[in-house]
Amino acid sequence: MAITKILHMKQAKSGYPAKHLANGLKYIMAPDKTEDGRYIGGSNCFPENALEQMLETKRHFGKTDKRQGYHFILSFEEEEITEDTAFELVGEFVKAYLGKDYEAVYAIHNDTDHIHGHIIFNSVRCTDGYKYDCPKGEWEHRIQPLVNDLCKKYGLSILDLEEVKEKRKRRQKGETAEPGQEKKMSLRNQRIKRDVDLAVQDAATYEEFLENLRSMGYELSGRKHLAVRETGAGRVRRLDLLGEEYTEEMLRRRIAHRSCPVSPESRNREKLFYLYIPYRSRHLTRYQKECFVRKYRAGKISKRPDTWKYKRSLQELERLQEEYLFWAEHDIRSKQDLYAAVAKAGAAGEEARRQKKKLEGEKEKYQAVLGLFQELKKYQIEADLFHEGYPEFSEEAGAYDTLCGKLSEAGYTAEEAGKLEADFQSREQELRRIRREAAKEKRIGERLLRKVFEKEENLEKAARKKRQPSR
Repeated sequence: MAITKILHMKQAKSGYPAKHLANGLKYIMAPDKTEDGRYIGGSNCFPENALEQMLETKRHFGKTDKRQGYHFILSFEEEEITEDTAFELVGEFVKAYLGKDYEAVYAIHNDTDHIHGHIIFNSVRCTDGYKYDCPKGEWEHRIQPLVNDLCKKYGLSILDLEEVKEKRKRRQKGETAEPGQEKKMSLRNQRIKRDVDLAVQDAATYEEFLENLRSMGYELSGRKHLAVRETGAGRVRRLDLLGEEYTEEMLRRRIAHRSCPVSPESRNREKLFYLYIPYRSRHLTRYQKECFVRKYRAGKISKRPDTWKYKRSLQELERLQEEYLFWAEHDIRSKQDLYAAVAKAGAAGEEARRQKKKLEGEKEKYQAVLGLFQELKKYQIEADLFHEGYPEFSEEAGAYDTLCGKLSEAGYTAEEAGKLEADFQSREQELRRIRREAAKEKRIGERLLRKVFEKEENLEKAARKKRQPSR
């Protein structure tokens, strides 16, 4: 479901009034959150010049003070929508709700577990100069119903407004939730908890538990907090956020005592049974058709409650493919070749680690220049606006010029400092890639070695058993 949150941006207490508006636009258009600007759109303005157009509208109608703009956030349910669909939906919402009256910028962020959209629009209409009015009940009578209609159009689940009203009444009465009601856990978290519980059951030590997770296809990361990443997932999930039973301390204790909490879902799974209901040729009502289409578009028709059982088989196939490619790429014909490939991967990882330390030492020499450039970027927008004829940015433009002077004393221009920073970032990224690939190669090789040793051990056992005289 998509839930809309409404925020407003007040006049800044110091400096130019639209400081919060400028920072908000800069935030929602950040390249690292929007696939380098792929998911950024504008309505009645160009996103790259949105702030200038909004300020010009305020100046034209003489309304440069008080509230500067409004910020809507549309949060979608995890794994229910793609970035492209969310971008289309938010664009339609902007067109339907704001129309031609307001300059607006909207963007989709995919840097968190939940894909969400941001909309920032001017507080002053560009058509007649009136300010945006958000009367009481605007959210439940106009904004959220419009979002629900768009979600229906795209086959997404909707927010039950009647349930929201009931929750609001309970909060007003001092009740936090319905008796026995618990927070719903996402399907992804349910899958991870189930796999972690299975890995705990099959482990004698914490290290074996980690190896079990890796064998299930998870990538592990984190020093203080263990995090896992599913095959093909874009983001990691910290285990200690799944509940108290999933902190490192509790996991070690559970492994030591071999006690694993069984979720109600897992407990009831054995009691489930399925009945064959013969097809009856009858006409579907319009409502039933809409429900079917909505579930079909959301991908819920073909889902079975036991799909997690096949996940391990798919992961095993992926591991076999990795091992085959590893075997072919390194032309392995003997155990010695396998040892050599593992050693080569380990050496590549160590070399990348040494290069990283060397790069850090090299970067230390330019730390002052890079620090000045980071400060310089904070005033870039304001300085550009000042040079375009906006005197309210004079203070920030002065700070920008001062930092440029310090960079010049260090022997760099702003452009040269930017290239220096980009060069270090690209080299660091390349070394991280090499280390990841080397670690993966080493992990595959070690897995193959374990299989070789297990096979040899089984052959020796079979030979010993064969040599034993029969009684």
